[in-house]
Amino acid sequence: MNRASTLRAEEIDGDLARAWDEMVVGRGVQADVFDTHAWASSWLATRPRRAEHVRVPAVFVGDRPLALLPLELDSTGRAHELGRGQRERTRVVIGTPEPRPDVLGALAGELRRLGIRELTLHRVPSRDPATHALLGALREAGYAVDVRERMTDMIESTPDGWSGYRARHRGFDSAVGQTTRRAGQLWKLRVVAYGAPGGPPLTAGLADHEELFDLSWKGRLGAAPERRRLLTRALDERGLARLYVLYAEDRAIASCLGVRIGPVMHWHTVAYDPAAALLSPGNVVHWRAQELAFAEGGLTLIDLLPGASPLKDRVSSERPALLDVCAARVPRRVLPLLRGAREVQRAVPIATRARMGRLRARVGAVPPGHAGTARRLEARPATEVPARPSPELTLDQPTLRLLTVACARRGPEEMRADWGPDDRWYRIGAGPLAVARVDIGEPVPTLREVVRYDPAYTLEAIALMLADLLASPVRYLDEVPVRDPRLRWPRTWTGLDPGVVDHAALGHADPDAADHAAAAPDAEADPGGREHGEHGAADAPGAHGAPGAHGVPGAPDAAGVPEAHGAPGALSRAEGA
Repeated sequence: MNRASTLRAEEIDGDLARAWDEMVVGRGVQADVFDTHAWASSWLATRPRRAEHVRVPAVFVGDRPLALLPLELDSTGRAHELGRGQRERTRVVIGTPEPRPDVLGALAGELRRLGIRELTLHRVPSRDPATHALLGALREAGYAVDVRERMTDMIESTPDGWSGYRARHRGFDSAVGQTTRRAGQLWKLRVVAYGAPGGPPLTAGLADHEELFDLSWKGRLGAAPERRRLLTRALDERGLARLYVLYAEDRAIASCLGVRIGPVMHWHTVAYDPAAALLSPGNVVHWRAQELAFAEGGLTLIDLLPGASPLKDRVSSERPALLDVCAARVPRRVLPLLRGAREVQRAVPIATRARMGRLRARVGAVPPGHAGTARRLEARPATEVPARPSPELTLDQPTLRLLTVACARRGPEEMRADWGPDDRWYRIGAGPLAVARVDIGEPVPTLREVVRYDPAYTLEAIALMLADLLASPVRYLDEVPVRDPRLRWPRTWTGLDPGVVDHAALGHADPDAADHAAAAPDAEADPGGREHGEHGAADAPGAHGAPGAHGVPGAPDAAGVPEAHGAPGALSRAEGA
């Protein structure tokens, strides 16, 4: 015989927690990660003070739960779903695809016995038959019920598997394939599935996932980092979590966290390195993760969670409504007035907080100050013979994509907007150690931007090496942008004209090798012959010697170059060396 009772948070033991999650798995296509005990417990663990307000009306047969509805109560008899503000959807938790009216009737009766006068539930799925059964049970228990559509789910049924799903979205599939092929000209892309059967453990990929969150606009694991960690750990312990990470060579550039419950795949979150935005890493990792999820086993529903986005719009086709439910023990004609008052009551603090936030930002804004005067420096060459063939990069499409990613721009057009008509890019070293943008239209070639692939080389060292390559003085400011990209220069890509590539003329990837090969034959007789100082000064010893923002942490020598890495030989002829 069924019995109804209400539990407090501390009364939920391990056996009940396991039974709770098993109920969610038993719901088939209605299974939802937000109904799990794993989600509820991770939310409560980060808000221990809220635990005293938690009540879980439930219906049991023996010790086995048949229905649960976790709520937060206040002292006035008002209740709402557990985790409001963080929860994407709300459902009554049952263990079967179809609801049992007698069980939900007993649950509604327990709500009344508990003294709940007003119940609000946000984002209740209209496609779930349990939703309509619960609304009927509330009405039979004496509650007036008001239902309004607020937003929509983003889902797609997939009874025909990956082939059918892919065919329905062939445009997106083609776009991802084209992006992957273009990126493959520079880097080898691969997706690793962590936590999947037969794959590496999920914990092995979490460091890359968290690093990508730090880099992305979402910040440190979003708005609730500790709750996300606890939830991921709890889902992984139950074998439900999947983490897919996209790598370009050995660097993680995007990740996608999913939750698999029976035939349903919930795509929980995507993060990517914004510097690699040109490669569409979020789209690529999501689409390849979909393919791997289908390969793992049959899926009948893809759930992208509520809320519109360009990605969701392209890969989901069903938009069932989500309902906001208000049930109160008042005359039916009074309920719309009560609900309107509650909405105003909820909206005023939100608007006030937003207005105060804007006011604080305006009051606390500090007018931009002067950062100081940038020093104008000049590196002078140790040779009068320029490198042959020229190390100038050929700006074809793959090289432009490479530079766009290295400079953390969204596209070649955005990157080239800062270039002058006479700007050229040069490759420095065989690695290369760096590539540099130089304005050759100035009376003296002027360094505008550096992409550095070896952090052992300071801006001063790169300028000196560039001067040697061009056999010309090179001017630059000590505030020239120096970018250290996460993605390395592709091993097989030169960026030069393939007909004239001569690796011996590209420079030296090994600083120790450079120390011997770059020195002039009479270096011993002329140790101070290389000049490097502020432009216009006849003698400015140490102008490049102070470690700057672009130096390598550690103990620098007098020229500002860390001895631990082996200073490039070009610096052995700089003043003050």
